[in-house]
Amino acid sequence: MIALFLASFALLTTLLTLLRLHLGIANEDGSHDPATPFVIDDPTLAQAIYGRLSAAAPSAYYAWSVAEAVGVRAMLLIPENEYQSGFRAHIVLFGPGFPPEGVTPAMHLAPLTIAGRTYRLIQTHVPPLPAPGAYRIEVRCDAGSGVYCLCVGTREAGHADAAMRARIARMLEGT
Repeated sequence: MIALFLASFALLTTLLTLLRLHLGIANEDGSHDPATPFVIDDPTLAQAIYGRLSAAAPSAYYAWSVAEAVGVRAMLLIPENEYQSGFRAHIVLFGPGFPPEGVTPAMHLAPLTIAGRTYRLIQTHVPPLPAPGAYRIEVRCDAGSGVYCLCVGTREAGHADAAMRARIARMLEGT
């Protein structure tokens, strides 16, 4: 039991450290058409992409390609205020080596605070991608509407500029 607690604590500490290093990106208009996903040029670069889902736009699509089987982490966070208002979402990963219906990472629902904001860590995918090729993540709305944060990559990216941070703050504040 103590080993499980220590392993969980170590995982959350690592995820928090990685998240602080993610480059913030606001995707206010979303990528709600699977034919025109938001393209992630470098999925190893640590990025935190903020988007919105609702009944009118219940899914958002993200895509990238890799030339070799590499480790790409993916995490879904929901701001605590959105979670408390009933917003629920999850991610599904698609690509070579995954079943046709995709892979749905296990749910966590762990609360965490990053830079003074409280989130729920909904899901994480940590294992390496199984093969080179084109991959896709679909963020799906399960209930309500709200803002989510899709984090990908582990390689430090720096920080968003002031204008991007302001756009993200406006999304999180609902303006």
